[in-house]
Amino acid sequence: MEKYNTNKAGSLFLLAGLIEFFIFLNIAAFVDKGYSISNNTISHLGIDGTPYIFNISIIILGIFEIISGLLLYKYSKIFTLLLLIGGIGAAGVGIFNEHFGMLHLAFAILAFLSPSILSYFAMSRFRNMLGYEWGFMGSLAIIALVLFASGNYFGLGDGGMERLILIPNLIWAFQFSAALYNKK
Repeated sequence: MEKYNTNKAGSLFLLAGLIEFFIFLNIAAFVDKGYSISNNTISHLGIDGTPYIFNISIIILGIFEIISGLLLYKYSKIFTLLLLIGGIGAAGVGIFNEHFGMLHLAFAILAFLSPSILSYFAMSRFRNMLGYEWGFMGSLAIIALVLFASGNYFGLGDGGMERLILIPNLIWAFQFSAALYNKK
């Protein structure tokens, strides 16, 4: 495949992984009757009422991130590396649920931090307002990760604060994958 086609394929794999994860994350949260978006972590969906939905969807996200990273190798080696790390983190979160303690936490940190840092590399490739928004979203996610790690939830609960890490990363990654697909 030539570079142009691998970029398009890589962006489609990333977009497909993000979309399926976003859909099934929300389905799992709706189906699990005891789940609280505010008071339960996102990974809590992987241990109680809906582990088959959440764990499979985040493992698929991780696999698609890895495939996307491999396809985008010619686009940027640093981008590929961070996407591979994020994909390994996402898949690891689904394979090693919260019952695995520190192992789960290590994969969760990779899954959250890698895309936040990756937003800056995406921004450097698209020097326009949209690119700057991606850097801003990554910065929001990093700030939320620091607040989450320090236990400062500002009344949002640990689940709410965790979503302030996830949602900005999803937003910029959705936009980036669409922009990369359409880039000439």
